[in-house]
Amino acid sequence: MVKRYSHTAIVTIQSCQLVKGEWVAGKPTEIEVTGQYYPSNSGQQLKRNVDGREFIVHGEFSTKARPVENAKHIRIDSIALDVDIISWEPFQTHSVIYV
Repeated sequence: MVKRYSHTAIVTIQSCQLVKGEWVAGKPTEIEVTGQYYPSNSGQQLKRNVDGREFIVHGEFSTKARPVENAKHIRIDSIALDVDIISWEPFQTHSVIYV
């Protein structure tokens, strides 16, 4: 059986607010999530983000944490991964961050 190692990821959440009819970026917040990272071998999987644009999935981070709105970036120092999040999708027992 293959042994899987957990990683601690830092997820950056963008905060924005409406000021006098214009969106103004606030201070980003960082949270820690623990889970497992699975790199994509094929490069054939496409995912749509919340804006409706399609991206090629390069990897998946599976975690017990529930999705957080406006999560934009993920950093996993143990494997030198520092990329934008395509989407964060909930499932019954876990959630997956697609990068």
